[in-house]
Amino acid sequence: MARRVWDEAVEALALALATATLLLDPTLVVIGGGLAQAGEALVGPLRTRLAARLAFRRPPRVEVSALGPQAGLLGAALLAATALDTTA
Repeated sequence: MARRVWDEAVEALALALATATLLLDPTLVVIGGGLAQAGEALVGPLRTRLAARLAFRRPPRVEVSALGPQAGLLGAALLAATALDTTA
């Protein structure tokens, strides 16, 4: 049961990233936050499924963020600091 749930989650993420890739044409996708803790257990299958969904074009590189589970928090803090900066 857990394997099926994991596979469905990876497939859903691959579909979302394929859609974003076709719209935005990124060369790199960075997986951060709590997902980054899964490491290669997530990134390996995700790369394979993303490539299969984008068979007619080169898929973007998929990497794990060096910021790990703090990525979202740090991004939100940076966004808030930028919004509060009236000198910019």
